[in-house]
Amino acid sequence: MTTSQPVPPARPADGVPTVSVEGLALCAGKRTIFRDVSFDVPTGSLAVLAGPSGRGKTALALALAGRLTPTAGRATVLGLALPRHAGSVRRRVGFTGNESVTPLDGTLTVKHHVAEALQLAGPWWRPSASRKRVDRTITAANDLLGGLEDVFGDGEGGAPLVQARLHRSELVRDAAPAARFALGLVLALASDPDILVVDDVDRLRTAPERRAAWAALLTLGHTRDDARPLTVVATCRDRQELADVLAPGHRLEALPLRSAAVHTLEAPPTPAPEIR
Repeated sequence: MTTSQPVPPARPADGVPTVSVEGLALCAGKRTIFRDVSFDVPTGSLAVLAGPSGRGKTALALALAGRLTPTAGRATVLGLALPRHAGSVRRRVGFTGNESVTPLDGTLTVKHHVAEALQLAGPWWRPSASRKRVDRTITAANDLLGGLEDVFGDGEGGAPLVQARLHRSELVRDAAPAARFALGLVLALASDPDILVVDDVDRLRTAPERRAAWAALLTLGHTRDDARPLTVVATCRDRQELADVLAPGHRLEALPLRSAAVHTLEAPPTPAPEIR
């Protein structure tokens, strides 16, 4: 006999954190990926998971996106308990920045890659990649880059943005790094998620590019048409460029920004040597 389960809520109630984890841990055999992770992420804010390589930042980001099952602790995302409702969480979380999870196909033109990504993100029974929507998606990425260029002006921060625009017929691999970053963001938002997870901001190689990336994450989708807040989770090794754009007197402070909190992951314990 089958029983029907009530449909879980799509987002948490007012005043409840969008993400809440307590004592979360992930082990693989004898190896500890991360452990004792506890924090809350307020709705509409930016949560930064920081720490050197090997601290489990990507694994934690995948766990919060419902794509990896922790081995201990408690986690709720959008009011949904993990891993029980991992499928529902995956449908409400956009993910970008990890080439193993959401790769950008450098061998395709921008228009073909966008069309393919939109089709995969949409329902199977309805075409989701009309020419109009493909053009609108590319324009959204270019508008994001243009807005950031206006914020940074002619200084060092704006230099990588001047030529960073997507062109329909160019190969994705030939686009500027900042343009590929913007493309990943808008494609991750194509399904209108409540949470955006961005892995490895440090893959942008220069400090000006990383400053632009943090500026995008602080302002992106802050006010959407239906007034739903967008919560952002991002991982990085070095958060210096985030501190740069949040410093008093930066031109970015004139814009409405989401609040930001940094959660530094501790080093996993070193296993004791075997005694034979």
